[in-house]
Amino acid sequence: MRRMFCLLLMVLVPALFMGACSSAPPKQQEPVLQKLIASDTVDIRQVVAGTDAKTSQMLAVAHESFIRAQEMELRGEKKLAEVFWQRAYDADPESRFLAFAVVERLMAGGQDSAALALAKKAVQLKGKKTPKQYETMAKLYVKESIADSARKYFNIALDSAKYQDMPLLYDYSLFLEAIHDEKELVRVYDLLLPQTNYISTLFQRQVNLLLDQGKDSAVVELFGKAHDATGDKSLLAKMVQGLVLQKRYAEARKIADTLTTATPDDEAIINYVLLINGEWDRAAALKLLKKKVFEDGMRSPVMYHYLGNYEFFAGEYDSAKVHLNLSVGKIEKKPVWVAQDCRALASIAFAEKKNDEAVKFAEMADSVLSGGDKDFLALSYGNAGLYKKAYGLLDSLMAVLSNWTPMAGVADSATVAMMRTKAEMHHRALRNIYARVLVMESREIEDSANADSAKLDSAKEQRMKAELFWESLLLADSTDLFVRFNMAMNLERMQRFDESFAMFEHLLKQPEKGPMDWAEVLNYYGYSMIDANRNPEEVAKGLDLVLQALQKDGKSSPNEAYLDSKAWGLYRTGKYEEALETMLLIKSERFNDDYVYWEHLGAIYAALGKTQDAVKAYKKVLKLKPKHPVASEFLGKKKK
Repeated sequence: MRRMFCLLLMVLVPALFMGACSSAPPKQQEPVLQKLIASDTVDIRQVVAGTDAKTSQMLAVAHESFIRAQEMELRGEKKLAEVFWQRAYDADPESRFLAFAVVERLMAGGQDSAALALAKKAVQLKGKKTPKQYETMAKLYVKESIADSARKYFNIALDSAKYQDMPLLYDYSLFLEAIHDEKELVRVYDLLLPQTNYISTLFQRQVNLLLDQGKDSAVVELFGKAHDATGDKSLLAKMVQGLVLQKRYAEARKIADTLTTATPDDEAIINYVLLINGEWDRAAALKLLKKKVFEDGMRSPVMYHYLGNYEFFAGEYDSAKVHLNLSVGKIEKKPVWVAQDCRALASIAFAEKKNDEAVKFAEMADSVLSGGDKDFLALSYGNAGLYKKAYGLLDSLMAVLSNWTPMAGVADSATVAMMRTKAEMHHRALRNIYARVLVMESREIEDSANADSAKLDSAKEQRMKAELFWESLLLADSTDLFVRFNMAMNLERMQRFDESFAMFEHLLKQPEKGPMDWAEVLNYYGYSMIDANRNPEEVAKGLDLVLQALQKDGKSSPNEAYLDSKAWGLYRTGKYEEALETMLLIKSERFNDDYVYWEHLGAIYAALGKTQDAVKAYKKVLKLKPKHPVASEFLGKKKK
């Protein structure tokens, strides 16, 4: 009976096929079908060859049904193809391949429960095991919400595919997202991302996962891998930023050293490296910038901006001017950082006694910031001796802040408090600048050859007014070291040495942090004790402080003002030869117009018995400051 059914089936199947396919395409498609059969039925043919005669007939049915199912799928007859797949499996229920073929069709038809039941049997059958079969099992368990089994078969499938099946990896990642297994998801994304060329959506998801898990180092490495795969410099810039934040400075510098172009991303990398603190000093930063610009060809306004400012910090003013002007001049629509270049150029111009040029750059800085640099502009007016303009600008700014109220419509108390704090800080900064301008004007009066007693009294009054400003600032914030430094200098100029030196001592007990120039603090305090010459102990201490300032300065060449202080300290301690050697190290032309420099040189020459040189020096003093008492007395004696 069974044999008759099988023979009948062999007759009916072709008939059914012929009846169902009356609209079949022309015969020329047969070579394609033959190729399909030859490649996809090799396993079945091998099974058929090893069976007995009875089983062979059933396998022949399975074989024929398999062929017809494949052909129906090629013709787009999906439902008919399903019939043949089922018949093929019914004829050979031990075929793993056919069983999974039927499972896939059941899944496609939405019969998930039936598909899973059959799949559980199919996975136990002998035959070739493929990643696709295990993936099918995993997807069925996902649909049935059986997470542990789904995970098991996803991993078996991935192992079988040697983790090279990108769609499978992606499906597994979706499953892991659904069950919130972020730890495993990180591992899968790490495998998936290289295969997708670090597609942005997956990449950002991986970054967020790593950050959520506190794996900052892994984030840095991820940016590095993504850059290596895509060549995207913005990823390298983010990697360097991460390295700097993690204090992996050597690695960050190594990357910066490889750069030879000046794209915005390259410039960002240089900026991150320049921000390194602690192990990184200005001298090393300047060395890097010079190499990048002069040797590696990283030439752009931004690179000139960096180089010019670091040269300015190092006192290399001639080079700084060249590069800062290149930065400022090469940009039509000037970004805000150009304001810093203008400030540096203004400072250099002031040092060169080019006050008009300095004011021009200060006004340019204010213009670049759309009127947002009025504080520096007011200070520049004071430096240039334009005191009326400075006071007028400061008075108007302070009047605005004195009458400040929150903008209408700001209802958030936290925002109002933040705005009020910002306004108070600005008002504080303006009072500090006002005090500094008052001191500048008083210093100009004191140094003037024509200053009579009335003018000198007015200078003293201005210093006292400045002191009141600073005292009010200290009452509001006793931790402000800048204010204390300014007060200490002002007290010294008023010859209130005990108060001044006590304030300097307070400064030196503070931790050396923040933007204060500690070398300048040491030099000023040391020089003040040397110049006051109250006792040998103070002079010796002053000289030691000056030597500390020279050591701390860290510039490529010694600060010449500090050298002058050192020479004066050596003179006061009777080391005249060393004092002269130190003075002769000063080469800057700006000292030609500094009467204090010539006063020191004259005293040292006189102490060494070099009378002619001393006379020349003191004559220079009188030319710059007529009626100078020491110079007048020395030259008067020589005339007699």
